[in-house]
Amino acid sequence: MRLVPALALEPPHAYVDFVATHLEPLRAQAASVVGGDGDAEQLYPDVLTDVAARWRWLRWRTWLSRHEAAESYLRRAFARRSRRWRERKQEEESAGWAPVEFEVWTAERWTTHRPPRAERSSGATRLADFVRPTPRDAGVIAEAAIAWWHAYEARRRRRLIAYLVLLFLLAALVARLTQPG
Repeated sequence: MRLVPALALEPPHAYVDFVATHLEPLRAQAASVVGGDGDAEQLYPDVLTDVAARWRWLRWRTWLSRHEAAESYLRRAFARRSRRWRERKQEEESAGWAPVEFEVWTAERWTTHRPPRAERSSGATRLADFVRPTPRDAGVIAEAAIAWWHAYEARRRRRLIAYLVLLFLLAALVARLTQPG
């Protein structure tokens, strides 16, 4: 029996509905922060992952007291992520960082290519064709599933780190208690 139940592998329907409701406004806000629709994917998937990581807690808060707990957390997470993005962008600009271009050899000649920038494209929308079809928009389901998976992996990583720290502290305690003296 676990003290805190594990995060499910698939996003719950309530989270998918939440993403469906907030995805387009979130993309528009992210595009306004980063300066273009093609670059919005640098920001909004991380915000959705933050919400997915706290989804169970947000649902409890909604049931107990606040009706818009998830929406208010979404706004706070967006503000935090956009502030971090701006700070990172300023650091890159002050350090003289430039985007990397790479050359690809073809049969005709060497050409310089930049990664394609599709309108409102992310890993989730590119994988949308492979998600099982449902009446909902496949892109929304894919965005929710990828954000949920990233939250799941982050939670697993935090739990592993906590176990390792606990094991280290236990080993240090045993070593201290077994010392003669």
